[in-house]
Amino acid sequence: MPKFFIFLTTILFCFNLGGISNNPTKSNNSLIPIVSAAQNPDLDFTIVNKTGYDIKALYIGASNTGDWTNDDEVLKGKPFKNGASLEIEFHPKATATKWDIMVAWADGSGNEEWTDLKLTQIEKVTLVYDKDDDKTSAIIE
Repeated sequence: MPKFFIFLTTILFCFNLGGISNNPTKSNNSLIPIVSAAQNPDLDFTIVNKTGYDIKALYIGASNTGDWTNDDEVLKGKPFKNGASLEIEFHPKATATKWDIMVAWADGSGNEEWTDLKLTQIEKVTLVYDKDDDKTSAIIE
């Protein structure tokens, strides 16, 4: 019986390490993704919310494709809290050259959008808000 339990525990541990999911989990007030075997590291990047405000929706879609759709929304109802970061992982078949990002604020104050981002050249996008200018910017690294 103990050998079977150790074997079963090992199998479950291995499945957890190689699990395929794009749903983030919360840890220490940050969103951390589950490791995915189906990723596109050329497009993958980290987005950080340093705006001072929570974000209720985060859309990422290929540039010049028209209106935003529910498929473009990555939070799936989970809030993106101020101070949190999120690892964005793309499917290997994602091939667009340029991408757009849009956020919708939790307080309902409208949306902000950044277009034509070359994600193959970007590792991190940090969103910041300047109260004096009333402007939200994306710092690209």
